[in-house]
Amino acid sequence: METERAKSNEVNQAYSTSGGSGLNASAQNGNNYLPDYVEPPDDPANMDDPANPDDPANMDDMANMDDLDSDGSDSYSTTPKYRIGTVSRLTGLSADVVRVWERRYGAIRPRRSDGGSRLYSDEDITRLRRLRQAVELGHAIGQVARLPEAELHKLSARQRAMVSTGLNESDPYALTRERFINAVDRFDIATADDEISRAATLYPPRTIVTNIVSPILREIGERWAHRDFGIAQEHIATNLLRNLLSSLFRLYPPGEAAETIVLATTAGERHEFGILISALIAATRGWRVVYLGVDLPASEIVRTVRSVRSRILALSIVNPITNLTTEELRTIATGLPQNTKVWIGGAEALRQRNLIERINGIEWTLIRDSEELDDRLKR
Repeated sequence: METERAKSNEVNQAYSTSGGSGLNASAQNGNNYLPDYVEPPDDPANMDDPANPDDPANMDDMANMDDLDSDGSDSYSTTPKYRIGTVSRLTGLSADVVRVWERRYGAIRPRRSDGGSRLYSDEDITRLRRLRQAVELGHAIGQVARLPEAELHKLSARQRAMVSTGLNESDPYALTRERFINAVDRFDIATADDEISRAATLYPPRTIVTNIVSPILREIGERWAHRDFGIAQEHIATNLLRNLLSSLFRLYPPGEAAETIVLATTAGERHEFGILISALIAATRGWRVVYLGVDLPASEIVRTVRSVRSRILALSIVNPITNLTTEELRTIATGLPQNTKVWIGGAEALRQRNLIERINGIEWTLIRDSEELDDRLKR
């Protein structure tokens, strides 16, 4: 029972900071929320429109796209002029999602420029916006991707009505979180899985982490603490979220010149979500992620860092620091190359920062939250 209770406490504390990564082999066998393939992006030089995206003409065109007739029959320009980067900004969908909806579900059919890049029209963007609204209402993309414009307009009108009544204006992610929590509460695993699957088709990974996964983890922790959730419900929720994060991780293979970051927890530390979230953030920033898992001896961590020649080691500490923890940190400090930096996060790392900083031999950098981690990964 104590083991289970300690496991559940992870939900309350693991996201205090992101101090490492957490992707294990078994987690990769979870549900795939996007297709196994990830199509190579268009030439980065072609990600934005050849014309200035802030051109008043373009801005006027897009402003008029929200003024729809009651039957959804407004016609929009079919002239191909927007490249994928601009489409992503105008629709709120990631470039990967746009490509999946296009190729797997036939939602739109962009044309190609003379150089081979996709070009999208105002009509395409309007349709993508309506499809997004339909998915946010709970419809599967496979069911709505080929609907006629008039039917899509009816669905998007319902979404606008919800916004006008304030149901999701301040927090557009609240409905997803609420549906997920309610499904877990009644042990409806399929519905809970569907909810986060839809989120994965709509939002980029960092948005999912910040606005969906993290708040859900806190909510689960609070419900467990007040005995509103049992251990079984906590396990259902965390297993689904773990599979989601791992599936998203697979979409970001590192490039040839990617820098390496090693992520782990030391012996006795088994809290996973902080490091799993960190793995995903690092992958989206183009890093080569080497995940060693939880509860690893310091000697193995040091050996791996040296073997892969990583200049960054990320650790997470959530459990109260013991003599064993201190000794493990000393082993790491004295065993790592001098040019290696250690990023350390987690609830206990924040509380015991003075103790950690007194361990000589290495440069320790305290990571307070996922935003700070993301900022450092961009440098």
